[in-house]
Amino acid sequence: MTQLRVLLVDDEPIIREGLSVLIDWEKEGCKIVKTASNGKEAYDYLKENEVDLILADIKMPVMTGLELLEKIRTEDISDAYFAILSGYNDFVFAQKAIRYSCMEYMLKPIAKDQLLELIGKAVEKKASVVIEEERQRTFQRSYLIQNLSALIRGKWEPDVLEYVKMNLPFKGP
Repeated sequence: MTQLRVLLVDDEPIIREGLSVLIDWEKEGCKIVKTASNGKEAYDYLKENEVDLILADIKMPVMTGLELLEKIRTEDISDAYFAILSGYNDFVFAQKAIRYSCMEYMLKPIAKDQLLELIGKAVEKKASVVIEEERQRTFQRSYLIQNLSALIRGKWEPDVLEYVKMNLPFKGP
């Protein structure tokens, strides 16, 4: 199983540290790959690195969690599962988060069981994606073999030949 790469974003060091030690991340199939003190720091990291799950505070200096979410989605920088951590029980904030495919909107303080539930959902979704990607690769290989067999048997058609040329893992000179 693939480990989920996690990015924690909060302007309060004690919150970042608390989230880091609240659960055994490794036992849950996760690894905290980065912590950031604001959305801009996280954004800069995401431009160069991939993560699977982002937990971000809603209100931070420089760039808020909502601004980070909006920016990474509109600029197609990351499709990571995203959870907003908020001290604000405000429907407008939650509505905006949902608009940009936020997985969860969680009110602080975050309880251990809430965090475990979130991680469970993310791990499950990631596993489904991995299974679907493997299914697609298997289908593509089978389709390529089918078309190669047709060519070998002399069933030459321009679209079959083009498909084989485009998908054969051969690197010519």
